[in-house]
Amino acid sequence: MGTLARPAAEAERTRFALTPIKPRVLSVRTIAQVAEPMAAQLGLMAGQRAVGFITCTSDDALYVALDEGTKAAQVEVVYAKSFYAGSAHASGPLSGEIIGCYASHDIDEVHSALDACQRCLADEAFFYAADAQGQLAFFPHVVRATGRYLSAQAGIAPGDPMAYLIAPPIEAMIGVDAAIKAGGVALLKFFGPPTETNFAGAYLGGDLPACEAAAEAFAAAVIDVARTPLDSRRSARSAGELLGPPAFRPRAAGSRR
Repeated sequence: MGTLARPAAEAERTRFALTPIKPRVLSVRTIAQVAEPMAAQLGLMAGQRAVGFITCTSDDALYVALDEGTKAAQVEVVYAKSFYAGSAHASGPLSGEIIGCYASHDIDEVHSALDACQRCLADEAFFYAADAQGQLAFFPHVVRATGRYLSAQAGIAPGDPMAYLIAPPIEAMIGVDAAIKAGGVALLKFFGPPTETNFAGAYLGGDLPACEAAAEAFAAAVIDVARTPLDSRRSARSAGELLGPPAFRPRAAGSRR
C-alpha cells in the first residue's frame, strides 16, 4: 500500500479517501491510591493502587488507544467496558460509550499512559464515514504492533499486527468475509451482532501487509453495501479489492451512534 515507511499517524490519515469521524475524550481522572474495596472490585494485583479512568465517544477507538498506553508506560488495562446502545444514548454528558481504566504501581506511569492514549485518539484511532450523509460509520483499523492489552484480547503475541474491523451489522458480515478472502489473515475473534453498541466485526491476524490488505477489502465491501443496500441480487464483493476515491463527498460527521 506504500504506507509502511510513513509515520503511523500519517499512514492512518491517508489510508482511505474518506471523512474521519474523530472520537472525543469526555473525562479523564486519576486516583493515586485507590481504596482497597475498589481495588478488589477492579481486580488489581498487589502493588497496583494507582489508577486512571477515561471516557470517550467511541468504544473501538478507545480500545485501540488504551492498548497504545500499555506500550508507553508500565500500566495494565484493568477495566474497559462499552456502554449499551452507544454514545447517542449515554447516561450523562461525560459518559460517551465506553470507560477504560489503567492501573500501575506509580501514578506517573498512569499519567504517561493516559497521555499516549489521548494522542492515539487524536491522531490515529478513529472511524470513517461510508456514506455521503456521514451517518454510516465503520472502523477499518490496522494496529501495526499490538501492546499488552489487545494482544491478550486477540490471543497473539505483543508486537504482532492486527486488523481491527468494525461496522454496523450487515456491513460487518459482508466486510469481514471480504477481509478474510483477501488472504494471509486468520480470524482471531468475531463480534457477532448484537454487541453492546449494536455494531459487529472481528480481529484478524497476519503479517502487516496482509492486515493492511484485509482492512482495505473490508472497507471496499462496507462502502459497496452502503451504496446499494437493497440490491439483493448483487453478490458480495470478492477478496482483495482496493478502495478507490468515493463517488461522494462526505460532510464532516459527528457522533456515530
